Amino acid sequence: MEKPANWSELSWEQKREIRFQAWRDAEGVNFINNEAEELYKTRVERFIKAIKLEEPDRVPVMLPVHAYPAQYGGSNFHGMMYDYEKMRECWIKFMDDFGDMDTFSGPGLIPSGIISEAMCSKTTLLPGIGLSEDSPTNQFVEGEYMSPDEYDLLELDESDFNIRTMMPRTTGLFESFRKLPPLRMLQGAAWVAALADSDIRKTFQTLMDLSDEYMRWTTANQSIRELVLSRGYPPLMGAGLMAGAPFDFLADMLRGTRGISQDMFRRPQRIHDFMERRLKMNQAAIKDFPITISPIAMMPLHKGDDMFMSDKQFDEFYWPTLKATFLAMIEEGIVPMPFAEGRYTLRLKQINNTPPSGVVWYFDQTDMKLAKQTLKDICCIAGNVPSSMIMTGTPGEVKATCRKLIETCAQGGGYILAAGASVEKGDINNLRAMMDSAKEYGTYK
Repeated sequence: MEKPANWSELSWEQKREIRFQAWRDAEGVNFINNEAEELYKTRVERFIKAIKLEEPDRVPVMLPVHAYPAQYGGSNFHGMMYDYEKMRECWIKFMDDFGDMDTFSGPGLIPSGIISEAMCSKTTLLPGIGLSEDSPTNQFVEGEYMSPDEYDLLELDESDFNIRTMMPRTTGLFESFRKLPPLRMLQGAAWVAALADSDIRKTFQTLMDLSDEYMRWTTANQSIRELVLSRGYPPLMGAGLMAGAPFDFLADMLRGTRGISQDMFRRPQRIHDFMERRLKMNQAAIKDFPITISPIAMMPLHKGDDMFMSDKQFDEFYWPTLKATFLAMIEEGIVPMPFAEGRYTLRLKQINNTPPSGVVWYFDQTDMKLAKQTLKDICCIAGNVPSSMIMTGTPGEVKATCRKLIETCAQGGGYILAAGASVEKGDINNLRAMMDSAKEYGTYK
């Protein structure tokens, strides 16, 4: 769907309604039957009303399935990385056996094993690649990958720093890129000269050789995504739209926990300068973002929780550029869904100044009663059934917890039942208990 010619003249609410309508219409989706299409529209409308702080027919549910269909279908995360046909079978089996879900998606977060092996990443461990094959999911490896004296290089040319310094440092396949000349010098025949180096040439040849595998992985994922849609399960994220806090990019990918903690005291202006540059990049990308099948942008947040920084540090380092990112998205009709990993109970008093209904806060371990009291007229909230309970508890325990959350958070609308984090294994009846509780206790009169 193309943006209308008068897009720049529309209010953010009007832009969002156009994106919502694209979500409802699901242009190009070939539903398996009329019932699937009607269910799709009902499910989408359920989320839209919750986002807009209205009362839908009942509380919508985000099941924490992630790679759960792999285990349920007799495989695991590692197996899905290599056997795409088995991956499809697992997703079909889960849909066949589970039935009604408000939202569901394909296995886009499960990478290709062949490509991952070739990459030799030092920042991500995967089942069978750094972790045991039966590990349920991947693991990020944080580190101080950028030293404090490299801020100057980063500021001088971030793309050059990323390609010639960070990529060789964090990904084995790109070690040869250390030999590249500065990117500003790579014009015309300079590329030929660079490729005369056997190590650099080998890296590019490997990348070209992997392109067929990438297309095979992409095609398999797209096929499953289309199958999921055809059965009437709407996606929550549009075309994989994800973003994050500018502070987190610096802390997670470059400086690490120790480094960023020191920098807040020793180099605060360096942090602010980086975040402002990152914010401008985010704003430019958001401005050009097309209308996709869903307007929601998932935003995992890491370092802003109660345990990592003080209220003062949150106000100084974290919130200003994160809020500005929210506002840029809202202005374009996109719905930011920050996933507040950890505990944000202390943060509630600091995140309550965004446009009404503009943001969906997805909470992990936050006090949900206080969240509802603080944010009820400001934004939709989601969360926070303990994932440990879903994996190891009983259906009765799950249902009781869901009921309490619904009774606490659902009144007046603006609540989505969800878990604090995804699960990759456990009793499917615990997932069914989540759906059943929304139908039994989450209906609006």
